Amino acid sequence: MKELIVGIDLGTTNSVLAVSIEGQIKVIDIHGQPTMPSCVGLDSSGKLIVGQTAKNQLIAAPDATILSIKRKMGEDTKVRLGDKEFSPEEISSFILRELKQEGERQLGQPLRKAVITVPAFFNERQRKATQIAGELAGWDVVRIINEPTAAALAYGANRTADETMLVYDLGGGTFDVSVVVVEKGVVEVKASHGDTHLGGDDFDDLLVAHAIAAFKARHGVDLAGDSKVQRRLKVVLERAKCRLSDEPFVAVREEYLDGKHHLEMELDRRAYEALIEPFLEKTLTCIHQALQDAKLIPKNLDKIMLVGGSTRTPLVHLLLQQRIEVEPRWEINPDLIVAMGAAIQGAVIAGETHHSILVDITPHTFSTSSIGFFEDDERLISVPIIPRNTPLPASKSEVFFTLTDHQAEVRVEATQGENPLAEQNTLIGAFMVEGLSKVPSGNPVVVHFDLDLNGMLKVTATEKNTGLAKSVIMDTRGAHVLNLDQARRNIDSLLGPIDSETVGTKQAESDGELEADAEPEEMLITAKDLRKRAETLIQKNVDLSDADEVRDLIHRSAEAIKNRDWNLLNKSNAALGDLLFYLED
Repeated sequence: MKELIVGIDLGTTNSVLAVSIEGQIKVIDIHGQPTMPSCVGLDSSGKLIVGQTAKNQLIAAPDATILSIKRKMGEDTKVRLGDKEFSPEEISSFILRELKQEGERQLGQPLRKAVITVPAFFNERQRKATQIAGELAGWDVVRIINEPTAAALAYGANRTADETMLVYDLGGGTFDVSVVVVEKGVVEVKASHGDTHLGGDDFDDLLVAHAIAAFKARHGVDLAGDSKVQRRLKVVLERAKCRLSDEPFVAVREEYLDGKHHLEMELDRRAYEALIEPFLEKTLTCIHQALQDAKLIPKNLDKIMLVGGSTRTPLVHLLLQQRIEVEPRWEINPDLIVAMGAAIQGAVIAGETHHSILVDITPHTFSTSSIGFFEDDERLISVPIIPRNTPLPASKSEVFFTLTDHQAEVRVEATQGENPLAEQNTLIGAFMVEGLSKVPSGNPVVVHFDLDLNGMLKVTATEKNTGLAKSVIMDTRGAHVLNLDQARRNIDSLLGPIDSETVGTKQAESDGELEADAEPEEMLITAKDLRKRAETLIQKNVDLSDADEVRDLIHRSAEAIKNRDWNLLNKSNAALGDLLFYLED
C-alpha cells in the first residue's frame, strides 16, 4: 500500500486538508467541518486551542487569540500568545499540527508527508517559512505548490477537453491570478501575477473603519485606537459581509460598543462594493499583466475559474464579466479546490495514477547583481538569470567578468524581483568566491541558478578557466534565520513533543469504543458548559427555529455522552459552540 501524501491549503482565514484514496479526492473534516479557521489561541487555563474554538473566543480574549498569521510569513517578527512570543512559522505550525492530528484520527493511520500550497506571488522567504512551519508540525513537506496552480490541477483532473482558463483566486489575505492551459491532461501554467496583501481581511478592515466613523458621527466617540473594539467589530462585520453576498441589506447591532452606546447601522451592498472596488481594480491590473506575460488577450480565454471565499462577492462577477467579457464560475467548491489539487499532486508524487500532469512556473525573476549603467549613472544593476514565468524546474547560467587585474575574489548575489536596480529587489542571499587566478581583468566567471519544483534556489559560481567553483543553497529567509532547535523547544514547552505514532483508529472513534481510561474529560466539561449556556439562552427571546436547533444539539450531546460516542460528542460540541457564538452575539 502506497503511503498517503496529503494536500494542505494553509489559508489566511481557513485551512483545508485533503487526500487521494484509490483515485478519489476526499476532503477530511476537521472538528466536524471541511474547513478549519486558521486561528490559534490559549483558553482560560493556558491550553493551546486551534480552529473554531479559538475563533469563538476572539471577542472575549483578543489578546490570547491570533488570526491571519499567514500575512506575516517570512517576516522577522514575533507575536505574543499568553506569556510567550512565537514566530509566524511557529504559529502556523500549530495550525498544521492540528490538521495532522485530526487527519490521523479521521483516517486511522499516521500521516507524515504533505504537499502544502502557497500564494503564487509568495516570495522565497515566505515559501521557506511555510516549509519550516510544516516541518515544525511534524510534516515531511515533499512539495510546495502555488494555490491557483493547485486549483487548476483539481479542475483539470480527468478532463479531456483542451481549455485555456484564468484562475482568479481571491482569499482572505492574498490575491493570485494564473493563466492556465489544459491540454490532454497536462495542466500548464503560462503566467502568474498577484498581491500577497490583498484579500477579504482588507475588506473587513474597510468595514470596521466605516462602522467606527458611523459610531463617531452618531455618538461623538472615536474608537479608532481601541484594538479590542476593532477585533469585536471585525468578527461581527465579517459575518455581515458574508451575508451581503446573498442579501442587499444587512442590519448590524452591537450592544454597548464603548460601554455606554450601541452600534446600530445598516450595511448596503452597493455601499460596501463601492468601498472595495479600488481593491478589485487592482486584481484587474494583475489579470492584464498575467495575460500580457502569457501573450494572450481576453478573447483567448475559454473560462474564468473562481477560487477563494472572497470571490462570492457579486461585484467580482460583475467586473470580470464586464471587463474580461468571460463569465466567471465555480465548478468546484472555491473553499476546497486548492487542497483538492494539492492532494492530487501528492498522489502523483506517491506513485498513484492520475490523468493530470502539472507544469508550474516561477512568478518572479531571479537575478544576480553586476556593475552597469542605469540612467547614465554607474550602479549595481540586476541581471536576470531565470525570468519570471519560466517553467519549473529551471536551470540557467550567465557569464560575468572580473573588473580589475589580479582580482582574487568576487561577491555573488541572488535577488528576486523585477526592478532593474539590484537594491530595489529582494536580496535572497550572497556569498564570496575566493582564490581566483591572478590574471588580467576580464576573467570569466559563470553563475548558474538551479530553481527546484518548490521554488528553492541553488546558486553556483565557477571560474571558467580553472573550474574553481562554489555552490550555495540560498537561505531564502535573508536576515531572518529561525533557530529550529529553539523553535521546537518553544513549541514543546507549550504542547509537548509530537508523537505521530499515537493515533486512535477511525473505527474506534466512530463507534465510541475508546477505553474507559481514555474518556476525554475536557469534552465532557465543554459539553456541560455549552449545555448551561444553551439552556440560559433558550429562556431568552430567541427565534423559535433557533431554540429548536439548540434543543436538538443538546439532545445529540446527551445521547453521545450516554453512548460514550466521543467522536459524536466532539462534533456536537463544535456545532453547539458555533451556534451559541452567533446567537449570543
